[in-house]
Amino acid sequence: MAGKGEESGTGGSWLASLFERLKTAVERATDMICSEEPETLDEAEKLARRAGVIARAAKLVDAIRPRVEAEDSEEDEMGGRIYDPEEDERLRRELAANCDRIEAIIESKRDRQAGGGHPETGGPQGPGEPSPDRTG
Repeated sequence: MAGKGEESGTGGSWLASLFERLKTAVERATDMICSEEPETLDEAEKLARRAGVIARAAKLVDAIRPRVEAEDSEEDEMGGRIYDPEEDERLRRELAANCDRIEAIIESKRDRQAGGGHPETGGPQGPGEPSPDRTG
């Protein structure tokens, strides 16, 4: 299981080494099946299955490449994003407003339940709350 160090970038050399080894293994396997000449239908089917397995392996190995390249890049420590303090503050305000709205909805539901105005009994719905489904 990958540790925090590997996810945060300190395992970058390990991941790059793994990528190179897997890439080499896929290339060797590709060379092997490309040199085979099937003589029967069964051999051709086996060769096709092997090619499919190698193609899937190549796709998975290639999926590692962006992580290796990102870990190699000094300026890409934040996944290619540029830190903008104003954008960060705007997102924090938006998150706080959404949290406040959700807390208000939860509080109004608790108040209604305490007062007997449970949504299933037909009590009025607050802002941002869907009406109860009466079809069931």
